Amino acid sequence: MNSASSNPTVQEIKTTLLEFHKDRGYRLFESFPLVSADPTVMFINATITPFKSWFTDDSAHSDNYALIQGCLRMGGASELNVVGINPCYLTFFEMFGSGTFHTTHDKAVSYLLELLAVFGIEKKHLYFTIPAGEEFRAALKRSGVKEMRIFQLTENDYFWQEWKFGVPGPVGHGLTAIFSRSSEEAESVEQLADDQDRYVELLNLIHVHSQSLPDGGLVPIANPGFDLGVGIERLAAVLQGCDSYRVDAIFPLVQTVKGFLSEQREEPKDAIARICADHFRAICVLLAQGLLPSNKGHGYVLRKLMRRFLETVWSSLGKPTPTDKLVQRLSDVFKNCGRAVGVNGYVNVADKMMGEETALLNILQQAEQIIRQHPNASPQALHDTYGISETLRALVQQNRHHQKGGES
Repeated sequence: MNSASSNPTVQEIKTTLLEFHKDRGYRLFESFPLVSADPTVMFINATITPFKSWFTDDSAHSDNYALIQGCLRMGGASELNVVGINPCYLTFFEMFGSGTFHTTHDKAVSYLLELLAVFGIEKKHLYFTIPAGEEFRAALKRSGVKEMRIFQLTENDYFWQEWKFGVPGPVGHGLTAIFSRSSEEAESVEQLADDQDRYVELLNLIHVHSQSLPDGGLVPIANPGFDLGVGIERLAAVLQGCDSYRVDAIFPLVQTVKGFLSEQREEPKDAIARICADHFRAICVLLAQGLLPSNKGHGYVLRKLMRRFLETVWSSLGKPTPTDKLVQRLSDVFKNCGRAVGVNGYVNVADKMMGEETALLNILQQAEQIIRQHPNASPQALHDTYGISETLRALVQQNRHHQKGGES
């Protein structure tokens, strides 16, 4: 893999995307706050979220729009567990989005290919998954895409073909464009989905045509159009010849974690460094937007990220270890990386993280006492009765092992 210093930078990519759309008369917007005003989602997780009414309401604007939007996706433990394993998955990420109204499938596909060509991404490097129906297939073929590079889906599985943005909310069907780093021909959707180092899920182009109703029905919308979503870090990874954790806006954080772990005489594993870099980045952005850790709502999400960061470091080192030096180093690095995601100025991460570290140490001590009192309790019983997670139980065992090793 190439290093993250390769051009273009993340900032240059974003500038190119916005200038492309400005030149074509699109109305440009700044990124909306992560905490969503939409009652169907806690955080903005897609660029269409602030613009849903533009598609559905008779009185809404139908101007073509474009923006770079900060997004947060943290749907549960299963999604968090993907961090560090999937080389493209990030908790906080940026997405370029556009809404193009009252146009045809042919024009929408032509626009998509023209946009990618600006970055030197040619059709011969792309595969497409498409929904049932011939509109997208015909448009792709008329734009010169070979049949062997088009895979039709009948349901949402490895890739989505039907999209619902809340209930009630817009509904659409769309294609996924996958960039291939290989000259070998892919023969199935499964192959595209399983080899994430070779095939990068790059973007979605969704034909938004209906609105969902609480009873499950659909009705036509006032302003049908196409929603385009392109992951900035994924596009940067393709253009810089690396994975999302090695792009110039993230790699310095990963390296900082690895350096800290090396100083602790711990082999710096990629997955651990990625988790810590990912979570720290999300923590900084949420704090910069005024969120504080708490036990409910949006603040609980922030607290969960903070404690998972600490648990990951401690699990890697085999014992609770002060993280103040690591947090300070990451904060210093983020002063530069943060500008790329719109965070300018000082973010008080250290004090907030130290508060969570103290609280988590107390929880760990309580868990250790409970486990001593109930040595025969199963992991499930410890979780259901005392709220001791598998991670906390493992930390208690690691800490005991470390203490016994020190005594010997």
